[in-house]
Amino acid sequence: MKKLVLLLAVLFSVNIAMAQFDFCLGPKIGYQTQSLSYKKADIQKGFKNNFIGGVFARVTISNFIIQPEFLFYKSGKVFNFDVDPSFSQSGIAVNPSITLNQTNMSLPIFLGYQIDGKLIKVRGNIGPVIYFTLKQDTEFNENDIPESINANNVKVKNTTLGAAFNVGVDLWRLTLDINYSLGLSNVIGDDFNLYNITNGNPINVPIDKTRQNMFTVTLGFKFL
Repeated sequence: MKKLVLLLAVLFSVNIAMAQFDFCLGPKIGYQTQSLSYKKADIQKGFKNNFIGGVFARVTISNFIIQPEFLFYKSGKVFNFDVDPSFSQSGIAVNPSITLNQTNMSLPIFLGYQIDGKLIKVRGNIGPVIYFTLKQDTEFNENDIPESINANNVKVKNTTLGAAFNVGVDLWRLTLDINYSLGLSNVIGDDFNLYNITNGNPINVPIDKTRQNMFTVTLGFKFL
C-alpha cells in the first residue's frame, strides 16, 4: 500500500512538472457598482465614490487558474426596514433605516480556466469571497420616529461570506476583470428592537435583506 501511494505521488509530481506552469503577481485598482455602464461619466463616478485597490496573484497550470486577491475599499450602505405590524396599531408610521460607512477588505479566491490566444487570454473564474470589516460607523436613521422611541441591539458582523463569478482578459501585462459577487450572509447579524420609553414595549424589527450584491471592475498589471 505504501509503495502504491509513493508511486502515485511520484506520478503526480511528474505530471505537475511536465505541465505548463505560470505564476504572476501585481497590483490592481478599480471600482464597485450596482450596475455596469460603459459611459465615461459613470466610470469616473465609480472610481471617485467606490474606489477599490489591492494586489492579486495567479497560478496557472495547463490553463487552469487559481487566483487569490486582497482588495481594500470603503463603502456606504443604507438598509431600510419595515417595522412589525403591531407598531402600526399605535397610529405611528415608522420606516427606520441604518447607514453603514465601512472600511473593508475582501479576499476572493477564484478557480477557473483560461483560453490562451496569440495576443490575448480570456478567463472565466468562480469562487468564494470573504469580507472583513476593518472600520465602521453605524448611524440609525429614525425616519418619522418620535423622540420617545429608541433603537438598540443593532449588531453589525465583522466578517461575511459571498460568492463571485468573474470574467477577465489579459493583454500583454495588463489584466481586466469584471466580477459579480453574491452576498451569502447578512451584514447585520440579528434583528433589532425599537424601544418605546413611554410604555416600555419593545418592537422587533426583522432583518432579512442585508446581503450585498455588487459588480467589481478592476485593472491590474502583472509584475511577474
